[in-house]
Amino acid sequence: MRKISIRDLEPGIKFTRSVYLDKDTVFVGSDQPITQQDLDRLNQFGISFVLTDGEKVSVEAQEKTANANGAGFFDTNLPFYQDDENSSRFKYILEKTNSGKVEFNAVFKDCFELVQKTYKSASEGRYTEIREFREIAERIADHTKANAQLPILLLSHSHSGYYLYSHICYATFFAVMLGNFLEYSRPKLIDLALASLFADIGMVTVPEDVSEKKGVLTELDLKTIKRHPVTGYQILTQRLKLKNSLAIVSLQHHESLDGTGYPQRILANQIEELTKVFMIGDQFAAMLHPRPYRGSILPYDAMKIMISENVNRFDLKMVRLFLNKLSMFPVGSGVVLSDLRMGMVIDSNKDKPLRPVVRVTKDAEGKRLKHLEFVDLMKDLNLYIKQAISFSQIY
Repeated sequence: MRKISIRDLEPGIKFTRSVYLDKDTVFVGSDQPITQQDLDRLNQFGISFVLTDGEKVSVEAQEKTANANGAGFFDTNLPFYQDDENSSRFKYILEKTNSGKVEFNAVFKDCFELVQKTYKSASEGRYTEIREFREIAERIADHTKANAQLPILLLSHSHSGYYLYSHICYATFFAVMLGNFLEYSRPKLIDLALASLFADIGMVTVPEDVSEKKGVLTELDLKTIKRHPVTGYQILTQRLKLKNSLAIVSLQHHESLDGTGYPQRILANQIEELTKVFMIGDQFAAMLHPRPYRGSILPYDAMKIMISENVNRFDLKMVRLFLNKLSMFPVGSGVVLSDLRMGMVIDSNKDKPLRPVVRVTKDAEGKRLKHLEFVDLMKDLNLYIKQAISFSQIY
């Protein structure tokens, strides 16, 4: 491997092969952009060079990848419908979303591949080291903390991989996002991410004909599934030697604050704080994606279930914060306005969950707009959201 001076690195640069701090320690993966935070950490620890066998990815290749990944969904090159201070502020949100999209895709991809490899190995009785997971946990924590537009990226992102592996990645991002709303420190966010990534590892012991069953589960099927938190906790503490304060999330993540959960039927004061955060991210992510026995649930309907049907299961203060930050029609979701125009929610208004900011994408006849138009429902009181729609319908 050849040495590269950190003076020759800049934010956004990528290489065709992984970049290392030494021959054993990966700094960033292949085709993963180096961030300003990465460079700051190198300087903080006095590291003057990195190692790689790869070549620098050209700007043209990066733009081609960005276009293939759908960065155009948030196009900002259109003229303003109304050129004012608010429109400029809302355009900036979209521009920041675009700039974070490539890095988000890279972090999610690496997360999925690591979870897939590790969970598959665990199903065969082989186990990995915690070190690889701590690295991806750090990246998730840092990316979440640096990107206020993460909800848009999460709700517009789609992944075709096996449900269990993609779900745990989505659930981790949502949990860490809530941890960031709670103003957790970076070390605590990393711990939350690490615990979340391992939370469902017990599911690898559930036979596929049970976990993927399309019909009604039998009593025996339910007993089999309800064993997975205990099995996961045993794997994490006995095989992977994960510290108990993190492994406990796997054991407790199907409990309820009212004592109706499983496997121990414990009450709110016995459930750890990190578990309470993960439970919300886990439940919200689970509803957004299809399962063998049901289709996907719109973000609005998922939020409605969280604050009504399942309200006794979760920490109420955390759910309220989650709702306040994302809105009832969550940031990143599709909506139809009362005048029949369609658009995407791009920002929430504090304490007004039904009146967020919407980027309008189609007119009342369903034709794609050729300009940038925004509606702040806190200011335009003649309009309201008529219904929620899928993200695919708004572009």
